[in-house]
Amino acid sequence: MTELSVRTQDETTAPRSSIPYRICLLIGLGGLFSGVTGPLLSTFIPPLVRDALGDHRTAIGFVMAIDNVLLLLLIPWAGPASDRASARGRGRLPIVLAGLVLSALGMALLPFSPGFGLPFLIGAIIVLHTGINLQRSPFQALVADVVPSRHRSLATGSITFQMCFGAIAFLMLGRVLGMRPAFLIASGSVLVIAAAFMFGLREPKVVQSQAAEVTFRSLAEAAWSAVRGAIPGMRPIFVAVLMLQLTFQTFTTWYALHAVERFGIKPQDVTIGFIAWAIGGVAGALPAGVIGTRIGRRNAILIGFATMGACMIALDRVTQMNYVIPLLALASASWALPTVNAYPLFVEPVPRQLRGVLASLYLLCMALGGAIGDPLNGRIFDLLNGYRALFLLMACYSALAFVAMLFVPRGVGEADTGHDAVAESALLP
Repeated sequence: MTELSVRTQDETTAPRSSIPYRICLLIGLGGLFSGVTGPLLSTFIPPLVRDALGDHRTAIGFVMAIDNVLLLLLIPWAGPASDRASARGRGRLPIVLAGLVLSALGMALLPFSPGFGLPFLIGAIIVLHTGINLQRSPFQALVADVVPSRHRSLATGSITFQMCFGAIAFLMLGRVLGMRPAFLIASGSVLVIAAAFMFGLREPKVVQSQAAEVTFRSLAEAAWSAVRGAIPGMRPIFVAVLMLQLTFQTFTTWYALHAVERFGIKPQDVTIGFIAWAIGGVAGALPAGVIGTRIGRRNAILIGFATMGACMIALDRVTQMNYVIPLLALASASWALPTVNAYPLFVEPVPRQLRGVLASLYLLCMALGGAIGDPLNGRIFDLLNGYRALFLLMACYSALAFVAMLFVPRGVGEADTGHDAVAESALLP
């Protein structure tokens, strides 16, 4: 693959007419990595753990919680570590590559691990999720480092597109070939992604004088300053991202039960709805990046939340399953607008030397949405004695996200507005 040169000067000086298609395609492979690994893990790990432990549900729960424990441990560590590595001239890419290689090793070991006993299975799960969570925040920061400001929405559109496409492809692959071949192919695919990053990406150089300023204490202070609102619009963006993740989590966890109860369909037919959502994500991802570039990130996000909320209300009112499928696809395409544009809006005012730690905060905010979503929604469905209100609940989350985005000042986070000097002074306690 041809090496991709990246400007060493401020990315905001990139020519407006020059779209870095190769960088967008290459950085989008990070989304393909998520699409390759995520669906296979969700499909096959729970049965593997159950077969190893039997019907000891509490023990199964502890094993299944390993990924969340590693997420909470590694994401806050890896982001600041990548900032320090970047400031010292080593770059974030080595941490990303290490995570990908560990993930590939875990994917290769996992399907064979039950034959060697429970400790080996747990070890494979730890290796796999260590790799996945090690690279997440450094990769997010790397996106902002190597992609010019104006084209970050297109780059995150490429990430979302390849993630949804990979999810569809590897779900079908697992169904046709079975677990072991699918995991081995996935492992090889992850190594190919790592090789593409290693030979194709070049990080911009950093002024060495910045290295002395990057300490864990200064990073913690910067994170606290961002949370308390030193960066304009940061807090409402966090709220909007939290609501966005709540909306997505509500669908992925509860839609199957809702569809069986409401429409009386068979459990295996529920997958049609998930496929419709994935197809909508594929169709909407790249257009979402273009729209964010053309009309502004904030406007694109607001349109996405409004359209998604309208789709959820319509989904609550329809009575036939054949109307649900196109509405789900449209809702997912609308979901792509905030999903693609939220991170570029968030990261724009963040100076390069602090992108890792604040990317960690962004990812932890998304993880919080997933952590509180399931018990919160479960409690609501218990109170309502059924799953009928699923889409109304998702409409409420979309509306709250829309309102939160209204508190983001106009112009904040838009392309070519982020200057390191301005952002750095804003972060001072």
